[in-house]
Amino acid sequence: MSERPARVTMVCTGNICRSPAMHYLAQREWGDAAEVTSAGIYAEIGMDVPSPMRASAGRHGLDIPRHRPTQLDRGILSRADLVLVATQQHARWIEGEWGGVAEHSFGLKEAAELSTRADAPEGATPSERLVNAAAALHAARLADPAPLRSLDDPWSRDQATYDRVMDEIVEDLGAITAWVGLTPD
Repeated sequence: MSERPARVTMVCTGNICRSPAMHYLAQREWGDAAEVTSAGIYAEIGMDVPSPMRASAGRHGLDIPRHRPTQLDRGILSRADLVLVATQQHARWIEGEWGGVAEHSFGLKEAAELSTRADAPEGATPSERLVNAAAALHAARLADPAPLRSLDDPWSRDQATYDRVMDEIVEDLGAITAWVGLTPD
């Protein structure tokens, strides 16, 4: 029987800047271990990732393909093993949609901080460890909560803001990647 990849969803507001950057970076770093998607709480349907975000991703060797924003809903949340959000607003939206705290949902920055003190997720393979990452992060959150610090929205701001936000995404996702025991291809 073949092992299924972990299902991971990245969330921001319009699904055109932060969550696609998180999505395609995680997809590159985690490879076949994860099926990574992204969605927005108010998806900008018909738009694509703006050129300043693409330029910022390019500084990290990441080429973001044509992207079609997706509206986040309960179905997407229920299929995910792990949900990483950009801000407190997104976490609150999910709590409202989910009917309470979703134990598999974390802020990107929160998850990165929790990963510094959480037990390693169980599993013999990268996929198994990613599937179990939410449980390990949730246990760490219960024992010693980390603040859900927001990742700024760079939309319509200067290139330096896009670059800073992308740098934060790379750093935080890198911490989670190392904690799970994954290495980029």
